[in-house]
Amino acid sequence: MAKDCIHIGWMYPNLLNLHGERGSVQAFVRVGARLGLEVQVHRIEEPEDDIPFQDLDLLIFLPGELVTLTRLKPFLEPKLEQCNAFLERGGYLLSIGTTGMLFGNQVTREDGSVFQGLGLLPVSGQERQYVLGDDLHFQVNGVEHPIIGSQIHMVNVDSQAALGNTLYGFGNNGTGSEGARVQNLIYTNCLGPVFVKNPWWAEAILREVSGVQSPKLEYPLEDASYETCCRFLKEKPAFTAK
Repeated sequence: MAKDCIHIGWMYPNLLNLHGERGSVQAFVRVGARLGLEVQVHRIEEPEDDIPFQDLDLLIFLPGELVTLTRLKPFLEPKLEQCNAFLERGGYLLSIGTTGMLFGNQVTREDGSVFQGLGLLPVSGQERQYVLGDDLHFQVNGVEHPIIGSQIHMVNVDSQAALGNTLYGFGNNGTGSEGARVQNLIYTNCLGPVFVKNPWWAEAILREVSGVQSPKLEYPLEDASYETCCRFLKEKPAFTAK
């Protein structure tokens, strides 16, 4: 049975707040309204706050620094059983940017130290000496419309369960894969804000979460922007990452 109200947990908005991605939360609200869904956003402010998993349908973790992930992990680790139960009952978890490493296996820092993630995604990483910034264009598995945005990349990622394939840009590690997905847990490197620039992806996720079967939406302004960006990428010189 389709849901008519979706509850989003906006996780730690004052800690995970890089690259203007808070706009992506609002994109889900706006796209949801067009689908006939009420989307309620619940801010989970502090790491020590309880997470009402039983009342939520989608958790959104926006980008943060690697050092922030080390602060969050001790509070989330005791909630792993609840988080797994949330995912198993059909809840969704979305992580954007470097925050995806919080849910992976390990990241080797530039100084040789190792950050151990929560182990929910089959990804590992190596912190880069230089931050990579470039455009990112990729196809998400199961989503008809490709995704376009940007990437501020601090970790080279080895993903054993790619979210999709790059059409332009670095993605996980420059070898053609982007992000990761295991069932309802989704990770992407893409920024933009990614769901403002790509409302068709927000729509696809909301349809999965809610089961709504209304007609497909149209996005004439975003489509025009997408086509303009694609023309630019075709003319753009190849970017050499250090």
